[in-house]
Amino acid sequence: MKKILFTLIALTLSVTSFAQLIANKTDKKITVGFDIFSDFQLIPISNTINWDARGFNQGASWYITYNFPLGESSKHTVSIGAGMSHHNYFSYNNILNPYNDTLIISDSYRENQSFKRAKVNANTVDIPLELRFRIKDQVKIGVGFKLGIMVMAKTKYVGPNDDGTIIHEKELYINNLERYNYSTTLRVGWKWVSLFAAYQLNPVFEVGHEAPVIHPLSVGISIAPF
Repeated sequence: MKKILFTLIALTLSVTSFAQLIANKTDKKITVGFDIFSDFQLIPISNTINWDARGFNQGASWYITYNFPLGESSKHTVSIGAGMSHHNYFSYNNILNPYNDTLIISDSYRENQSFKRAKVNANTVDIPLELRFRIKDQVKIGVGFKLGIMVMAKTKYVGPNDDGTIIHEKELYINNLERYNYSTTLRVGWKWVSLFAAYQLNPVFEVGHEAPVIHPLSVGISIAPF
């Protein structure tokens, strides 16, 4: 845990320093940012699939945008760019056949002492679009939309098999994750640190296929000198 925390702090400081250098050289027309968040798996009551989601699902993303001034004011901008996101959806289940069109999901292992972890990892290339407003040059507000394009996904499971044997499984493909995802985003902050939230409008898995209906709500901290 200490190594992970140290890595995140070092990466955050590096990104912030690099972003500040870019902002100074480009008269703040370019922004580089980094997000650390948790994905809360919002599952509707109508979901009938056996999916026992974990509460905390750590993730991270980065982005670079070009900022177009709104009118004659340089304080408010329309910003568009590109980035990448790394999402983890933890559960107490195991996806037994991620390569098939119809998924088979194990029962919950929440009470099993041998269970270690199970997750779906999804990585996307992102195209963010934001309206950004500055109040007295200190308070920053960003409201936007983000298109994500799936580029890599995998599952990982460490825990008991049906016969109780402890297994370590990693599958580098999941057949029925949505190729594209669409999210609304919000940032509210002071100077270069903001609170960040994003809600994914379409589910993680394609509808049907015996897959759970998951709409992630990402909440965390955004670091960017815009």
